[in-house]
Amino acid sequence: MWPVRSPDKQLRGYVTMPNSDQQQMSEMMRWYLMGRQDYIQRLSSKRGINLKARRRYWVRPGRTSVWWDNIRKGVSLDIEYKENFRMNKTNFHTLCGELRPFITRQDTNMRECITVETQVAVLLYYVSDEGRLRKTANAFGISRASVSIIIRRVSRAITQHLGPKYIVLPTSGEEAVKDLVSNFQQRHGFPQCIGAVDGTHIDIKQPSKQSTDYINRKSRYSLNVQAACDYRYCFMDVVVKWPGSVHDARVFSNSKLSQYLKDHTIPPCPRKLLDDEDAIGVFLLGDPAYPLLPYIMKEYVGGGSTCQEQYFGLTLCRA
Repeated sequence: MWPVRSPDKQLRGYVTMPNSDQQQMSEMMRWYLMGRQDYIQRLSSKRGINLKARRRYWVRPGRTSVWWDNIRKGVSLDIEYKENFRMNKTNFHTLCGELRPFITRQDTNMRECITVETQVAVLLYYVSDEGRLRKTANAFGISRASVSIIIRRVSRAITQHLGPKYIVLPTSGEEAVKDLVSNFQQRHGFPQCIGAVDGTHIDIKQPSKQSTDYINRKSRYSLNVQAACDYRYCFMDVVVKWPGSVHDARVFSNSKLSQYLKDHTIPPCPRKLLDDEDAIGVFLLGDPAYPLLPYIMKEYVGGGSTCQEQYFGLTLCRA
């Protein structure tokens, strides 16, 4: 005997039904589910919840993707890629090819999936235009909810799969370091320099815990992101974890980049620049927020007091 809630007595008691065969069991389950559904509907009606509300439409009337379709099909000029996605058409499709195995979706009986090209374009358009969900959704003819999901999905794929592949510090040996040094000197005029480091603030919503730690000097909630790049402006290292109130010098002192330069995991490759001076190792260029260290070079305080010091500061800022 199995106790089952009767649909007309679901709040008052139970009735019993024999468990003789599969048909009786199915009938019992049907009665039980009917009773639960009736109970949930009556409870929802008391609370003003409409459980029978259905999707009114998949795409809002008037919302269209003609702008993006014209770019994708080649109707618009190729310069649109650079203006809207911060990269040319060739690099855009190369990025799509690398992300395809990780963000490809499947078609359903209801509708076709959003293509890889559209997903990558949504992310690039979003991050290049101050992160506006509504404007991005209107440009591509999709909902804001879909835009939010795509941004998270593509960002996660880039972070997990492409980040370790392309954002790499020169720890493989002296040849890699010497190549960075020679190219940096050729392009920017600084010897023994492997790159530049700086911090930037990325605005965020107010965190639910310890929110005051994230208020920066402009009284906005942010993350202090440190990035180091080489002579080609390609990232070598990125640190994204510190609250906006933390100073750039503290972020650097606790970073893997600082530790690698200090313990010579990145080969110092010392070189004598002047006959009467000691050999110096490789270093990074930084702004006045960073401390002056054997592996950090910054401009003179106040921009310099002599013409030579001022010219040095100007050259450093241009690099």
